[in-house]
Amino acid sequence: MLWTITWRRFKRDKRGVSNVIVVALSLVIILAIVSDIVLWNYEMTQVDWEKMKENINITNVESVKKESEFTFENNGGLTVHLVSLWVITEKDHQQYDVSVFVNSAETKTYTSEDISLPAESYTIKVVTERGNIAVYSGN
Repeated sequence: MLWTITWRRFKRDKRGVSNVIVVALSLVIILAIVSDIVLWNYEMTQVDWEKMKENINITNVESVKKESEFTFENNGGLTVHLVSLWVITEKDHQQYDVSVFVNSAETKTYTSEDISLPAESYTIKVVTERGNIAVYSGN
């Protein structure tokens, strides 16, 4: 008899069930948001770590016949992808798109007929895919 009364009361009172459903769905939503934030933070930390591991230097710049030669040295632990080269003078700034890969602990010479070095003093800047910059000054 007691069991029957309790069962009828439970069937009539639906308020407790809806609260449990709301709490369960809220926990699922909160868990999804927190996991997205944690994964995003991990990815950003990885990008920053890779950027810090790059160490590119321009060791030599020469004008040979009608070509310009640029020597890059990678002292970092990762392969570097050079994507942009700038030739800067007091009067002019020229940007050239390049695609040069320099492996870790490697020195690589890049030759281009399209890039001409000025007669006056200049600055060469090269930008990596991860956003690091190497600078060389010459005349």
